[in-house]
This record gives sequence, structure tokens and C-alpha cells, in this order.
Amino acid sequence: MLAQGLPEAPGRSLMRSLIRPVVRPRPVLPGEREKRGGPAFEYEYIAPRSPELQPIHQRVREADLLHHLPEVEAIDGLFLLPYALRFVTAECEQFGAFYVPATHEVVLCYETLEVLYERGEQLREDNGFDAGYPQRYALANLRFIVLHETGHALIHLLDLPVTGRQEDAVDQLATMLMLHFAGTDESPQQVAENLRMAANWFLVRSTGAYNLDAYADEHALGEQRYFNLQCLLYGSDPVRLVDTVTDGDLPPARAQRCPQEAQQIKRAWLRLLLPHLAPKYEMSEAEANHYLEQQQRERERHGQRPYVRGPAPATAP
Repeated sequence: MLAQGLPEAPGRSLMRSLIRPVVRPRPVLPGEREKRGGPAFEYEYIAPRSPELQPIHQRVREADLLHHLPEVEAIDGLFLLPYALRFVTAECEQFGAFYVPATHEVVLCYETLEVLYERGEQLREDNGFDAGYPQRYALANLRFIVLHETGHALIHLLDLPVTGRQEDAVDQLATMLMLHFAGTDESPQQVAENLRMAANWFLVRSTGAYNLDAYADEHALGEQRYFNLQCLLYGSDPVRLVDTVTDGDLPPARAQRCPQEAQQIKRAWLRLLLPHLAPKYEMSEAEANHYLEQQQRERERHGQRPYVRGPAPATAP
């Protein structure tokens, strides 16, 4: 079960989280330190009543798991929010995650972590994947789910305009954040694998047979969400990710427009969010794109090495 695999062990996972480089939009320049950032996120791991969920609660609390998700860490304090956004884990008596506007909380259910790990374990057994696959699968989907709900929170707190279904919009934002705000110690291949595992979950939850309620739901069908995510992933780097098409994960007819679609969505979210950056992190669209390109180059450098380089030791004065 999840308590045995997510995280690996409290001490090891916590240390690995602590050494992950903190991603920020850009360094604070001299003379800017007096400028304020946005309200820092708050985190709470609520103890469950069910004994079987206690080990999961202990692991995520000791690892401070939500606080150390790379994309959440990257945007913590970035926006001038009217209220502090809270990230909470709790027992919900069902699979799920949701945003609560009244309390400004993104809530992740312990049951969700358990189900995701079990699904990863099933995929490992069915496909002969390595022993670490269930944990990677659970964490990849955890990141996407939390970022999806964070999208709802940002739309509410920043009063962002949305045309079309909000559920589609926050799927797009979650994908953009995982593409562009993943840890710089993650290679482009790891980023792509994370998003492919998140896309897989959409198919797992699909039945292939739907009634009118499914077609009328605020969420797109699982198959549609799967292909939309694959399109944004492929469109972000068509040369590197050509196997998305050649392996049959994305039909060629859809793939033709994906580079343009990915660029449009990236530009749209930048233009929506940049006006809400806290004074400490204010930047133009050109500066934001330059920063994202720098982050991508850093991930590419890590992808070319069989090891991860830590920060240089301080030199004696």
C-alpha cells in the first residue's frame, strides 16, 4: 500500500526534498530586497480518523510533502493574492481533491494517495516496470492533481477571466506548470514521463461508454483530457517528443496543430498571471519567457549527465 512506498522513507524523502533547488522566477536584484513578495502558502496535514490512513498521514507530514512539490514551491509567494492559499491533506472518505473557496484551501484526500499508489503497483505488475515505478506514478499524478486544484484557486483568488470550461483551463495550467516549473534537477525526459503518467490516469478512470450525464459533466471525458494533455506535451518539444506520435499516443492529425496550441496556451497563461505577480517578482512577458528558457536549458544539462550536481561549496573568505 502507499504507506510503504510514498514517500520511500520519511528521513530519506525529507532530505531529498530539502536539497531540491528552490525554483524562483528570477534572482532578487540589488535594491529590490525591500519589495514584497506575495502571501506565503500555508500547509497542514490533518490527522485522519481511520487507522489504516495513519501511516500515510505520518509519512506525508514528516516529509512536508505538499510544501516540497517542485511546482508548488516555485510559485509560493509569487502572486499578490488577497488571502494566503492553504494546502491541506485530510481524510475525505472517498477518492478526490478539491478547492474550497470559502476557506481558500486546496484539499488532497489521503484516499487519493492510496489509490494512486495501488494503480502504479498494478501497472508495474502488468508491464514488468521497475520497483520504483509505483512511487513515481503516484507522485506524478499527485503533482498534476494538486496543480489542477491550484488552478481553480488562482482563478478564484485573482479573479481571472476564463472562456470555455474552467476544468479544461486548469488542466492546461497544471500541464504548463509541470512543463516549465518542474525542478531543475529533473531532466526533460523525467518531466515528459511525469506528464505521461498523469495522462494515463485519465484513461484508467474512463469506461468508453457514457450516458448523457457524462457528456453534460463540467469535466471533459477522460479520453479527451488524455489527448489534450498529450498534445500540450508533444507541442512543447515536437522534435524530442516525436515518439508521442510514432508510438500512437497522439493521432498525427491532432499533432499537426499541437506546437501552435501549446504556444498559445503558454502565452495566454503568462498574460493572465503576469499582472498579478508580487512586486518582488515583477517582470515583462519577454523576461518571463527568458527565465523559462533558462530553466529548460538547466534541465537539459541535467538530462545529459548520469548524475546531479549540487550547489558549489562556500569558499573561505
